[in-house]
Amino acid sequence: MIVCRQNETIDLFPVLAGPYAARCLAKLLGISNASDSKMEHWSQTLMDGAGNYGRLDSIFERCDLAHKEMNSCIEENTEQLLRNPQMNALSLMVNAENPIPTSQIVANIKVAIGGGINEPRDALLTVLYGLLTNPEQLDAAKNDSSYWAKAVEESVRWIAPIQVSPRIAAIDTQIGGFEIKKGTTINTIQASANRDETVFEDADKFNIFRDKKPHQAFGNGPHFCQGMHVARTMLKTILPLLFQRFPNMQLTSEQDVRWSGFVFRGPLNLPVTLKN
Repeated sequence: MIVCRQNETIDLFPVLAGPYAARCLAKLLGISNASDSKMEHWSQTLMDGAGNYGRLDSIFERCDLAHKEMNSCIEENTEQLLRNPQMNALSLMVNAENPIPTSQIVANIKVAIGGGINEPRDALLTVLYGLLTNPEQLDAAKNDSSYWAKAVEESVRWIAPIQVSPRIAAIDTQIGGFEIKKGTTINTIQASANRDETVFEDADKFNIFRDKKPHQAFGNGPHFCQGMHVARTMLKTILPLLFQRFPNMQLTSEQDVRWSGFVFRGPLNLPVTLKN
């Protein structure tokens, strides 16, 4: 719950979006004793390590420390969940009739920590930005709850939380007149596909009223986002609650919001004035 004074200005990135994504993920995974700040730190450290193309020792050292902390956390929760099984990912894996090796269980939890916070966090900030800068669309959502889900889909289409994904061509193919040989490493650009002018009219604009059409924000085929349904549910749950609590919330200024990232993209801040 956000506690604030009337007309108080806060940044929703550290106050709401980051902690909300971290807490939901911790509970889903079964490591709910990990603090929000620790979850966010681990996630960012894993991403920094994966992108450490300069092979800086300082980054790898932080990664090593994070891995030790995560290992300890996972081991502690595993012991508890073996005694008291619950409905979460770690419990289901360790209590399975024929569980996969412990190393794979730990790896699965870490993969989810690394990739399960950025996307719902950035998507929440993006949809809030889209609604707050388009008051007529926000009013529509307040008056018709079906528009919350449409706002979520439109926000991830408009600015995909993951803009680029590396792939290896499985067969010889041709796209847009370009020959792609089997085994070629390529990048699929979700950001471009989601603004395909042959599919979406005025694709560069945020518009929750547009006709429903498939987008690529969550990927497709065997590599679609594993947390797709969780992320959608998280956003559709919190949006109406937030605007019920602060129906007159206002963005301080569009120019105050800073965006960053190409592979992962989203606002670095979202300063708002909370008005009841």
